[in-house]
Amino acid sequence: MEFDFIYNTDTKRYSLKLSSEQLALQCFLLDEFEHRASAYQGLLEQLQQLKPQSQYQWDGKEYRLTIEASEVVICHFSLLQGQGSGMMLDPELDLALDQSQLYAECGLEDLLHVVQQWQQFLPT
Repeated sequence: MEFDFIYNTDTKRYSLKLSSEQLALQCFLLDEFEHRASAYQGLLEQLQQLKPQSQYQWDGKEYRLTIEASEVVICHFSLLQGQGSGMMLDPELDLALDQSQLYAECGLEDLLHVVQQWQQFLPT
C-alpha cells in the first residue's frame, strides 16, 4: 500500500494521503483519532496481538474497523444496516452513495505498517 505523510508548516497540520481505493482508511485514521502518536497506541497494541485467524471489531465515531482472518474492512456507519455486530451493507445505500470514502479493504499487515509509520511521523 502506498502512502504519503505531509506536514504543512503554514497551518501546522499533519496529513496522510492514501490511494483512492483506500480513502475510507485515510478518513478513519485522520477522523477517528487525534493527530498525536499516542492516540494510535491502543489501536496499534490491539492489532499487534491479533493472530492470523483472529476476529476483531473497533467502533469509532463514524467508522467500524472489522478484522477477520487477517482481512481488514473499514466501513462508515452509514453503510451498515441496523445495530448488529455483523456487517451487512444496505443495497439501496450502496447504489446511492459514493463509497470511496465510506468503504475500504486491506490486509492486516498493510494496516499495521501504515499505522506504525503514521505513528512515527506524528508528534507524541
